[in-house]
Amino acid sequence: MNWPGHLGFHLGDVHVDFGVVLLVSGVATATLCALGLAAYRRRGSRAYLLVALALSALVARPLLAGLSMVGAVSPDSHHTLEHAADALLVALVLGAVYYSRRIEKRLDNEGYE
Repeated sequence: MNWPGHLGFHLGDVHVDFGVVLLVSGVATATLCALGLAAYRRRGSRAYLLVALALSALVARPLLAGLSMVGAVSPDSHHTLEHAADALLVALVLGAVYYSRRIEKRLDNEGYE
């Protein structure tokens, strides 16, 4: 298959250039996810938990792309699952914003921590 932007490095059926991009992306998102989990652990707030979970959903994207690249996930399933991960990420971020703006302010006004 001819992919736009593909440089043409192959190891069997695996596109090495895509593999390198996915590896860098996976390491970067996993690191960001770990930092989000560390922030949640330190703060203990539900808003931080929701952000950490959103960052975990972000890790799914390079994982799904890699699984699709090696044929473990069909292109249609890959496309659907990536959109589902995007929707989950957006819902979790919106939940974190809502929680931090509405719920935590109400708890602070009532004198709770």
